[in-house]
Amino acid sequence: VPRTPRGPTGPPPPTVGPDGRRIVHDHASFTIDALPAEAFEALVVVTGSIGEVLVDDPPYLLEVYLREPTDCWCRLDLVPDAGSSTVALTLAAVEAIDPVPDIDGVRDVWVAELNRLDWAALDSGGPDDGRFTPPEPRPPW
Repeated sequence: VPRTPRGPTGPPPPTVGPDGRRIVHDHASFTIDALPAEAFEALVVVTGSIGEVLVDDPPYLLEVYLREPTDCWCRLDLVPDAGSSTVALTLAAVEAIDPVPDIDGVRDVWVAELNRLDWAALDSGGPDDGRFTPPEPRPPW
């Protein structure tokens, strides 16, 4: 069950990557009430609805091409946090001329999709219908 961070924070200012794309990073974007292995699995399952897995390094790193709420690159870093997992988001525009995505909007999509997830089916392994097989990795940045 995801939670947003403690206390209000404004969106972090974007930086410019080496290729000219704007990048924004939120160190403690949200938390998931599950240890990293289970939280990572849930994020991979959710990715099937909102994007495509590019790089996975379980259970601490997931890089995704998102289609929702807008096309962008998204890196999720999971950190254990007292029986749960804190998720840091890093976003980058797809093209150097594109604006940086709204990190709060992207976070809200992740949280909403995680809240829709059937955690009981995830815990039991659920049916394996092959929908969440990651594609061949390719560099996202």
